[in-house]
Formats: sequence, structure tokens, C-alpha cells
Amino acid sequence: MKSIKKLGSAFCTRAAAYLATALSLLALVFFYSADWAYGWITELYPLGSGFITLIFCLTGVSAALGFICLLARAFAPDMRGAANKAFGALTAVALLLGIVEFIYTFVLVFGIDKGFSSAGFSQGFSSIAPNAGYLGAALAAALVIAVAPARKKALKAVIACVLVAAVTAAPMAASNLLSASGSDSLPPMEIDSENLMSGASIEYESLKKGEKADAANLLDDSDSCWTAQDPDRTPADSEQDINNAYVDIKLSGVKTFNTAVIEEQGNEAQYFRLLAKVNGEWQLVYQSEKIQSQRLCSFDPVTTDTVRLSIDKFRSSSAPVKISSLKLYNVEKRDPGDLEVTAYQRLDGDVPTEILARGDEYVVQYARFYDVYSTVIVFAAVQWDEQGNMHFGELGEEGFAREVAALKEIISRRSNPEHQVKLVVTALADGAWGDGHNGVNVYMAQHWQEIADKIAAFVAEYGFDGVDIDWEYPQTSADWKNYDSFIARLDDKMHEADPDAVITAALSAGSLGMSQETLDRLDQIQFMAYDGNDEDGYQSSLQQAQEGLQDFIDNGADVSKINIGIASYGRPVNGSPYWAVWRDLEEANYWNSKYYTVHDSNQVYEGTFCSPALAGDKTAYALFSGCGGVMVFRVGTDKLMSDQNSVACGIENALHRYFTEW
Repeated sequence: MKSIKKLGSAFCTRAAAYLATALSLLALVFFYSADWAYGWITELYPLGSGFITLIFCLTGVSAALGFICLLARAFAPDMRGAANKAFGALTAVALLLGIVEFIYTFVLVFGIDKGFSSAGFSQGFSSIAPNAGYLGAALAAALVIAVAPARKKALKAVIACVLVAAVTAAPMAASNLLSASGSDSLPPMEIDSENLMSGASIEYESLKKGEKADAANLLDDSDSCWTAQDPDRTPADSEQDINNAYVDIKLSGVKTFNTAVIEEQGNEAQYFRLLAKVNGEWQLVYQSEKIQSQRLCSFDPVTTDTVRLSIDKFRSSSAPVKISSLKLYNVEKRDPGDLEVTAYQRLDGDVPTEILARGDEYVVQYARFYDVYSTVIVFAAVQWDEQGNMHFGELGEEGFAREVAALKEIISRRSNPEHQVKLVVTALADGAWGDGHNGVNVYMAQHWQEIADKIAAFVAEYGFDGVDIDWEYPQTSADWKNYDSFIARLDDKMHEADPDAVITAALSAGSLGMSQETLDRLDQIQFMAYDGNDEDGYQSSLQQAQEGLQDFIDNGADVSKINIGIASYGRPVNGSPYWAVWRDLEEANYWNSKYYTVHDSNQVYEGTFCSPALAGDKTAYALFSGCGGVMVFRVGTDKLMSDQNSVACGIENALHRYFTEW
């Protein structure tokens, strides 16, 4: 009897009311965050989708009951008699419901029904994160009320909590709204073609056990998604798709298209394919690893009335891939205008005189690069000392002149002599000689004027079409002021000698401290859209380029001057300092950017590259987003174009798809 009384007394406390409130609030957030599981949950209960509503109602009611009891204890701490027992009973009900709801939703959001795993907990925390701020504010508000010692202080606590919640919830809501907008925060694309998905219908959707059919969401303009599921890789009854999820779409008629745009909410897709039914057989149109917010896919024209989108690899079996739309376009060819395809080339990598020594057949083969590139930047040829003196490294100036002449000879052997190729030199580069990225800020602080003058004279002496500046990176406001002054003086000096001289700069989206005048003076911006590993370790993804391009726009850059960077080398997914060469990757293929056994510098690691297909996508994206073009770093790490898996081949394929000539 005493034990029962003690238990009853325990329910008549603020602590019990707070615990009931907290558990129900946690359950509410857990269940709301686990929306990816709703499809198969509804299949397990007689209420179907009504079960979702029931859980929300129960958790909401129990949280409200707990909070009411908490307020009652705070404003009537000396409650006795029937009222005390009634609120004690309400607290007991709320606490019991809270415990059950918490356990159920905790198991659900962290995937514990499938066993304890780091992947399950990682997925759970990722799902909760967008709502963690609201949860923390609510728990903190309830806690303040729970510990307030008197009525007046409890009232003040309630008012303060309401005000704090209003102030904190507004920016969190705005932040979540912006992050949920996905592709809205990316630079817009202008594709001059109708969406050929208009009038299409879903012909077939593969389903996993307990999955709800929702592929029709691909065909509307709402935020609803096709939630391609992979729970335990278990197909539904009579289904065979164990390892993937796909949807077959019947177009309104026979259509020809060469471009697709796929939009994903989140970053769960780890490999996908687009296929077309041609003469009764499925034909591969495109495949790659990543979709993310807005994936542009460029491919040779295909004619069909049925397409298939297949999600082949998932980040985890507990979360679906949310595809909000698939659009197909047939983009007609146009004049290339001022589009640039720029490439960096070292004289000590593929040594020009050694290339010439290999004979005419090899030279002609190598010169195919210059049918694609319209600007070649000679990189890592000169350096500066702390006194502002120019040096030519091991080559010496005589060797430099010899190799530049040989490079010009190779470029002249391109198959299309009508194709114009500018030759630019990187006359200022930090870190190109293995000495880190600190020296330039030191010597430029004192010698930027004379260095600008010497560079202008150097460019004129060797007949270069322009100069490239690779200053990585100004660190302080004084450094950026020097950068601005240096570019202004260099621009003036260069154009005194040659009004058509080109000034380009290699820039990172994360380091843009120059003035608007400096941005306006640049003719080309070489946007280094690589080396920035995302959460999966990809170092040259399309999304990285899109987000970086938006940073340039926000900083006042003219998008028509920006060349989107393409890496013809790879980096480990863990970001360690190794740079594998695409030319040496034996298992390289046209589609894949990720490789699991990259051999480099006596290391074996997982690494990512920019595949030829992705290089073509970046070229198409430059066209549709109004960019100046693309840039490759660098020629010496790419495969020769006699190999269809050359990065340059991927770019060339895109050029031939969208331009009447190149």
C-alpha cells in the first residue's frame, strides 16, 4: 500500500509532468522526422494511412496533457484533494503514453527494429537535425516552467518562453524553408526546348515490400516525390527488382531528346540510370553516381516512346531516394558564340619537345586536344622570389622559350586549322613549385607594382595572347587590396601593348574578397570547381559547380566570364593529399566518377574523378546557365583522345550535341 501511495505521489510532481511532456515531444519529433518510413508503416496496420494521423494525434494529446499538468503544478504548487488526484491521474496517463510513444518512435527513426547499426543512427540523427532547434526550444521552455519556484516567476517564465520561442522559431523556419527549396537556391538554367514529359503517364512502378506507389508525383509540378524505396532489398509480392527501384514512363508519343534534368530532395541516390525502349529492347541512355538537387544529363539523341528511370544504389536501406521531377528536352544546335573551353598545360608534364620527337603520327594524335580547347594556359613555367624577380625553374629561360615554341608547333597540327586557339601563360602562381601557399602574399605586399610591369613585358616579349593569375589565396584585407591594385595595374599595362590581351584568374568560390572593379577587369574566371569533397567524398560534382557558381553571382561576378572547372585527376574520398591521374587509371570508363581501388603513390584508396560523361554535363550546364565555358585542369593528366574515355572526349561530345560547329 505504501508503495502505491509513493507511486501516486510521484505522479503529483512537476518532475513527472515535465517527463511526460518531454517524452511526448521527443516522440512527436521522431515520428515527424521519420516520414520516409510512412509508406511501409501504413501497410502494417489496419488503419492504413490513418495510423499516421492517429500517432500524431496521440503524441500531440499526451504532450498537451503533460504540459497542462506542468502548468497546473507551477501555478498551484500547494494543490490538494480531488484536484491533486485528478491532475496526478492525468500526468500518469500522459507519462504512460509518452513512454510507449517514445520507445516506438525511437525504434522507428533509428532503425533499431533492424538491429543496432551506425548507419541507422546516422540516418536517424540526419532526419532529426532539421527539427532539432524546435525540439530544443520546447524542452527548454518546459524545463524553465518546471523549475520556477513561485507563481509569479512561473508566469514570467511562460511569457519569456513564448517570446524566446517566437524569436528563435522564425529564423529556424526560414532556414528550413530555404534548405527545402533545393534547386531554387541554384543558378537558373535556360533550356530553349519544351519539356517532352508533358502528357506522359506511369506505365509501371517497381515496389518493395510495404511500399506505397507514388511515381505519379514525377509528373506534376508539386513538391511531392517518387520515393524509391530499398528497405532490406525485399521486393513486394510478384516483384523481381531486388537490387534497385525503377519507374517506366510512357510518353505522349514518340519523342527524340538529348538532355534530361532530374531533381532530388536530399542526397540519397548513389547510382542511377536512364534507359529508353528502342525496338522492344531497353537501351542505356545515361548513368552516373549522383543526382542531388538538380542533375543535368547530356547524351546523344535517342528516339523512343517509353523511358525508365532506375535508382540502383542507395545510401541506406532505411531511407528512400526522393525524386521530385524528371524532365526531357531535345535541345537544337546553335552557334557556339563566345563559349570558351580552356585547359591548363604544364611544360614539364607532357614535354612538348619530347612529343614532337615521337613522330608525326603521335603529334597528330596528341594535337586532337586543340580541336577541343580554345584557350591553353601554360602553367607552372615561371616563379618569383622574395625580391620580386622572375625565374624559370629547371628549364631556364632558354628551355622555356624552346618548349613554348614546340607547344605552338603541336597546336598548329590540330585537325581543324580554322579553330582558333589562344595561348595564355600563368605568370603568377602560388604552390605550383611545391612550396605551399604562403609565399605570394609576402612578396606581393612589397613588389606588386614591379611584378605587374614585368609580367606585362614578359607576355609581350613571348607573344602570348594573355596572362593568367593563380594567387592562392589573399588572406587579409591588406592582401586583397594588393590583389585589386595589382590586377588594375596589370590590366592597364597589358592593354597598352595589346588592346586584345586576355587577363584570366583562377579563383575558388570560397575565396572572393576582391573588389567589383577587379571582377569587371577580368576577361575569364577559371572557377576551380574541384577538390571540395562533399559528404560522400566526391571532389568535382555538378552540385559543387552549381553552388559555387551561385557564390560567384552573389559576389558580383559576371557569369558569362566564368569557366566551370573540370578535374582530369582524382582525389581520395577522405580528402587526403593525393592526386591520382585519370590517364593512368586502367579501369576508367566513360560514366563512372568513383573508383574503389585507385593505385597512386604507393597507396590504394577509394577516389573520385570527373568522368567524361560528367565533363560533358558540366559543358552543357555552362551553356544553359549562361557561363563563359569550362576549364580543364590539366591536359597532362587526361587520356589521349584516341581513347573514348578521355575527359576531352566527353567535352567534345557535348559540343557536337549542342553546336552547329566547333
